Amino acid sequence: MKSKIITQSIAYILKIILILMFFIAIYKNDILWSFFAWIMIIISLIPELIRKFSKINLLYLFDIFIVLALIFHMGNGLYDVCSIFPLYNKFTHFFSALVVAFIVMVFLPIINDDFIKNKPKFLFDVIVTTMALGVLWEFLEWNADHFFGLNTQLGLTDTMGDLFADTLGGLFITFIGWFLIKTQAFKKMIKDIKKELD
Repeated sequence: MKSKIITQSIAYILKIILILMFFIAIYKNDILWSFFAWIMIIISLIPELIRKFSKINLLYLFDIFIVLALIFHMGNGLYDVCSIFPLYNKFTHFFSALVVAFIVMVFLPIINDDFIKNKPKFLFDVIVTTMALGVLWEFLEWNADHFFGLNTQLGLTDTMGDLFADTLGGLFITFIGWFLIKTQAFKKMIKDIKKELD
């Protein structure tokens, strides 16, 4: 119960930070990132909406991971952190891929029990899905550059580096997932979530 209160408090603090970044974007008269921040705030509320309307007791770790990934992206957009720390963008992609891979790894077995029966195939599916969503993100970046005059893609090397970071994030989560499955901890976590769904 205590750990739930702690994770819930951290999740709320991070959401407040994201909202403050929205107001900073408005203060800086950055219309584009104000719009992106507004979209990110809506995304950050999805786990809470799931809890409210589906009565699923979703772990607040989902909120923390999702909001952190959004804050990292906002940080680069608003403050151009990459100009100070060149690897920041790669870290952002790696962390976002961790979040995506974790969500995919948790929800695939909930959708269909058969996924977990073949561990290598299941973990391969997690990696490939994470990579595919990374490709989708790069496509969105290209569109943002093309239609809004941004400079999020600095060339082929930058794009391939982003995709490599996405792949590493997926691999890292599946590496952890392999050990969680072997120790039965993963099955217990899935069983608890499925119980909430039922």
